[in-house]
Amino acid sequence: MADWDWNSTSARESLVLPRVDALAIYANSNGEIVLRQQGMDGHDDSIVIIPKAQAQVVINAIADMLADK
Repeated sequence: MADWDWNSTSARESLVLPRVDALAIYANSNGEIVLRQQGMDGHDDSIVIIPKAQAQVVINAIADMLADK
C-alpha cells in the first residue's frame, strides 16, 4: 500500500466516499434542531439551527434534491 497515491487519476476514479467532517445532530435547550459540523485544523465548528416547525421543509428540500439525481 506504500505505492498508493491519492492524487493519481486511478485513485480519483476509485474514490467512492470523499472526506466528510464529523456531523452531529441534536436538540438545543430551546428544542430547536442543531446541525453541527466539526471544524478542521482548529477552525470553529459550523452550526445550523433549524426550528422544529421548519424541519419538514428542510427534509422535503433534501428529498427533492435526492430525487433529481
